Amino acid sequence: MSSQRRNWNVWLTLLFGALGLVHVVSMSASAVAELPHILAALTVLIPLTMFSFVLRSPWPAAVALVILAVINVTLT
Repeated sequence: MSSQRRNWNVWLTLLFGALGLVHVVSMSASAVAELPHILAALTVLIPLTMFSFVLRSPWPAAVALVILAVINVTLT
């Protein structure tokens, strides 16, 4: 895999992680989710984002975003 491609995957992983964090913060600020839901979302987001860095692939972080969306949908 080329160095440029690896660099793109790292930036995409960072973007997915930041979007997930914004999603969790917005759930918290709008009072849709309470502490257990916030902690569950962070328990999904942080390990999968770190796993993305280890794999150098953005797919686990993308899966974390999908899981966060499912958590948000089940709360509303």
